[in-house]
Amino acid sequence: EIQVSVNFLMNFLYNKLPRRRVDLFGEELAMKLTKKFDGHWYPNKPTKGSGYRCILITHYLDPILAAAARESGLKIDDVKANLPEKLCLWIDPHEVSYRIGKQNII
Repeated sequence: EIQVSVNFLMNFLYNKLPRRRVDLFGEELAMKLTKKFDGHWYPNKPTKGSGYRCILITHYLDPILAAAARESGLKIDDVKANLPEKLCLWIDPHEVSYRIGKQNII
């Protein structure tokens, strides 16, 4: 689920930002999410802790995305400019879903 989420986000950045940096961003993000979710992953109760595992982009870039951007050499503003506004990405056991805007959960 983590890799699916990382790939989803990276697809917005490819062909807009340097590919090698986007690859590094993906590696950093996967490591950070794995560490963050340790102890907060419940395969038998997938919705438990769902809010904790949500990545959110509003007027600001989610701190975990900002940290991955910094550590991969990408500018935070460049990453934010190439990701959808008002994105909520839920990473749960057995399911990854997202919403862009106030409706349309996919």
